[in-house]
Amino acid sequence: MRSLIVMIAVAIGMIGGVFSSAVFKGMSDQRVREAIRYETSHIQMHHPQFMGNQELEYTIDGAGALAREIESLSGVAAVSKRMEIPVMIKSTASGTGVQLMGIDPEQEKQVTAIHERVYDSAQVAKQFGFQDPARIGSFMKDSVGNYFRTTSRSEQIVIGEELAEQLKVDVKSKVVVNLQTADGTLSGGVFRVAGIYRITNSTFENTVAFVKKDALASLTGMDPGRAHEIAIKLKENKEVGPVMKQLKEQYPELSIMSWKDIQPELGMIIQWLDVMLYFIMVIILLALGFGIVNTMLMVVMERVKELGMLMAIGMNRLRVFGMIMLETIFLSITGGIIGMALAGLLVQYTGAVGINLGAFSQGLQAVGYNPMLYPKIGISFYLIITLLIILIAIIASVYPAIKALKMNPAEALRIEI
Repeated sequence: MRSLIVMIAVAIGMIGGVFSSAVFKGMSDQRVREAIRYETSHIQMHHPQFMGNQELEYTIDGAGALAREIESLSGVAAVSKRMEIPVMIKSTASGTGVQLMGIDPEQEKQVTAIHERVYDSAQVAKQFGFQDPARIGSFMKDSVGNYFRTTSRSEQIVIGEELAEQLKVDVKSKVVVNLQTADGTLSGGVFRVAGIYRITNSTFENTVAFVKKDALASLTGMDPGRAHEIAIKLKENKEVGPVMKQLKEQYPELSIMSWKDIQPELGMIIQWLDVMLYFIMVIILLALGFGIVNTMLMVVMERVKELGMLMAIGMNRLRVFGMIMLETIFLSITGGIIGMALAGLLVQYTGAVGINLGAFSQGLQAVGYNPMLYPKIGISFYLIITLLIILIAIIASVYPAIKALKMNPAEALRIEI
């Protein structure tokens, strides 16, 4: 019975520890994917002084030719040239400061996926073949427009849902953008909201808007061929290091930043996450270790007479020590494997269907996390935890085994249990 208790305790500890680690790992990986996919891209290039002081004149010389060169590099999937200017955006109801990105929509589609987060409900209704006016109306009511139309009578702007709520505007509403031109004078322009994007980072939604690059160049008096930023999408995440090294060697005069440099808080979380996951597991295993010590000590006390008999007929004390240690390790490993197997099934299931934390969506999205979580954990984590279980079991078995070795065989045989 006591052996079963040890195995159940270890199994429950493993289920809780592994699943919670998988949730944190899944949240972290998902945040990185969405940051790269919707916000930063893998790598960005700027004028050395641009990130410190976002002045119009801090542009990249020969941005067009440079972008073509970068696109030909191994590991690079796509490149997008951008203008990036801090502006004031106002509606009839409110106003605020945002970063206005001047982009080529077709280039930007290759680098980031913001266009996938701008939904046109009328198109969805058409694709599903809805005929009922009520159903079509419900889609139209929730319509958030288009990324950018190919033709439009007025200049278009795509804004985030949070910004739309703050400005109290909808699709087709007009907003006014005020900024400083290349010659230092103040200027402004009227844009019509073409679309509203929705991502899981409400801060980004509230502070970043997109217009066509030519429209922004015309408004500022800049050459449309110039760019403040070159965003680079790579074929695989693991290419970031090698491509960064190559770019720094080829273009030492430019500032070259990875997504970790652009969002350092995210890079720090990723860097420390694995350490924290193992730290959590070690705490859980140490707590289980005290329980194992207590249980095995009771086992030794219950077997005093049997152990005394074994030593009386000549069993080596070292073998008694090994017997108790092996029993502890076997029980711990059995419980650990059962626990990790059940945790693995739970992680696999929830990783496929997701965990909906919609009740906490506002708080999660405020810091950029998706309320729909998909737990995941690597096989290496299970292997390392298995080694930790063995280590904890060995440590936990030492005191009960020493207690057994201190027994006097003659006295142990006289004890009545």
